[in-house]
Amino acid sequence: LTAPQVAEPRLFKSHLNYTDVPKGGRYIYAVRDPQAVAESYYRFFEGWLFEPGSFTPDEYVRWRWPRDENRPHDYWHHVGSWWEQRDNENVLLLCYEEMKADLPGTVRLVGDFMGVDLDEELVDRIVRQSTREFMLAHKEKFDEKYMRHRAEELAGIPPNGDSLKVTPGANGRSHQLSPEMKAELEEMWRERMTPRFGFQSYEDLRRAIRELHSENGRILN
Repeated sequence: LTAPQVAEPRLFKSHLNYTDVPKGGRYIYAVRDPQAVAESYYRFFEGWLFEPGSFTPDEYVRWRWPRDENRPHDYWHHVGSWWEQRDNENVLLLCYEEMKADLPGTVRLVGDFMGVDLDEELVDRIVRQSTREFMLAHKEKFDEKYMRHRAEELAGIPPNGDSLKVTPGANGRSHQLSPEMKAELEEMWRERMTPRFGFQSYEDLRRAIRELHSENGRILN
């Protein structure tokens, strides 16, 4: 973390929960609907950690988030650890869905949190470069060639697969959870999140984050 970086302020990406993340910085945490997260996980890791068609999205989710275990790195613990920091002035909580709905507002919100002066020209440029279309047009800047190579070695799957993280979108129904699995995730939410925080659903959390922004004078459309 102390190595020379290409720009200021220094920026690092992490997938860690709040308990494990290195302290001493400011943190921007984006949360997303668990059903969408589960489907995205499957699309991303298919061909990386397992060969396509090895098992179904439902089977993958039941392995990734076992219902009868409380893992420190599962979705429920991860989201909860960051929600507990909602009053921490060094933590900015965002919802993926709100970010997509109001990308310019999100850019301004993040710029303010980071202490970056933004004029409208810079906001427009950041918004344009944050679109899926821009990232697809410059996909070589967003790939994971090194990680892909290591995953192929460790998992023993065929080499030289697609290393892109940015894709045109979901590739049909083969990557979607069944209605039964979606209902199971809703039950898991009520088992893991409702007793701790009172949220009956992800939409309750999403609403609470919007209210948190409003209370702090941070408004997204």
